[in-house]
Amino acid sequence: MILHILGSCSGTEPYPNRHHTSVALETEGRLYFFDAGENCCHASYNLGLDQLCTQGIFISHTHMDHVGGLPHLLWNLRKLCTLSLENQERMAGRIIPVYIPDLAVFQGIYQMLLGSEGHYETVFSLEPHLVADGVLCQGALRVEAFHNLHLGTPAAGEPWKSFSFTAEAEGKKLLYSGDFGQLPELLPHASHADLVFLETGHHRACDLCRELLESGIDFGQAVFYHHGVEILRDYEGELALAKEVLGDRVVFTNDGSRIEL
Repeated sequence: MILHILGSCSGTEPYPNRHHTSVALETEGRLYFFDAGENCCHASYNLGLDQLCTQGIFISHTHMDHVGGLPHLLWNLRKLCTLSLENQERMAGRIIPVYIPDLAVFQGIYQMLLGSEGHYETVFSLEPHLVADGVLCQGALRVEAFHNLHLGTPAAGEPWKSFSFTAEAEGKKLLYSGDFGQLPELLPHASHADLVFLETGHHRACDLCRELLESGIDFGQAVFYHHGVEILRDYEGELALAKEVLGDRVVFTNDGSRIEL
């Protein structure tokens, strides 16, 4: 399993060499996207990732820094099919599921695609799925969703709108936090994870490291992404504080970081 950090920044104003949140996961010749910040299509393509191997897209919540690049990614899948007969044949009849917590947002994106050239006529199909607690897919990659409190508790009868994910493949497990409320929301799902991906747009890395250590759960590395202003303004200082707690188990990601399990 290989993880590519396509965007490592939270929803700040533009920062040099950093883009909004997106991670691509490769396993057994298949490609999956977790969140789709502004630069995910451009970054993944220019890193040499084969976008035609895309098997699923998972959106944690529909804030712009997590979904702003989704139209371009979906648009480029069609564009690639126009470049060669081989690409068309590879994609013909394929169904690409898009797991998203708000189907109205997907419909808005789809309307945007219809307004582009070719009326988004494709040899493949997009299949939107509303994210809900439980297993979303199984096979080469097993993905399970569980809600968190980043967007608060929904009104009675309304669906949850913010989720975290666990992903398992090749005997490895990772937790992808998305944006979340407090760490205890994640801990039951973080146990025995080889990688715990944690956002720092709403938390300090050193505090999360301390909470992880004090929780007593068994995990491998703490990988930080979706960086907030503390890290963006003092990367080395914040990294040093986190390493005081967890040592070399701490990883701060950058755009283009590659993590292999």
